[in-house]
Amino acid sequence: MNHTQRIAHVARQRRSLTKALVREAVERYLEALAEEIASGEWVDIPGIGKVQVSCEEGKGYVASITLGGQRIRRKVQMRLRTKIRLYEKFRQRCRAEL
Repeated sequence: MNHTQRIAHVARQRRSLTKALVREAVERYLEALAEEIASGEWVDIPGIGKVQVSCEEGKGYVASITLGGQRIRRKVQMRLRTKIRLYEKFRQRCRAEL
């Protein structure tokens, strides 16, 4: 289900909400969530778990591919690390679906 389909689905569940209202509410929520996650603190996502994104100093080297298709070796300067702690109930639900 894509974003547009999800919006229509929620709007159908609540007859008092239009697609435009649902879209605005969801997009504002996601913007606020993105800002919170970018702050580097643990963020609770109800029904799913907690997420944290941290910025760390990079170590080692990676092979980059240039526009001409040539591989060059470069030092890693920064690394973004994402940590996710799923709630047990959500984890079990995922296992049952897969």
